[in-house]
Amino acid sequence: MPTVKCDKCGHIIEVEDSTKKYKLPLFFITLGAAILGYENLVSKPSLIIALLGVQLATAGLIWLVVARIRSNRA
Repeated sequence: MPTVKCDKCGHIIEVEDSTKKYKLPLFFITLGAAILGYENLVSKPSLIIALLGVQLATAGLIWLVVARIRSNRA
């Protein structure tokens, strides 16, 4: 964990890396967007691929919002 030193009292405090909890939801959002982009480019679109992209992007977005709400409460 990263540490921060207080200028006033000189104590060293460990700080939690908050980017770890956002990496996986952002990956799902990016993957869903890439699948939807691929679906838009192909000559013969498939409903299953489109639904997969929408589900991945939606799940990532919901996960990101829930993680953000939980981090604000703590």
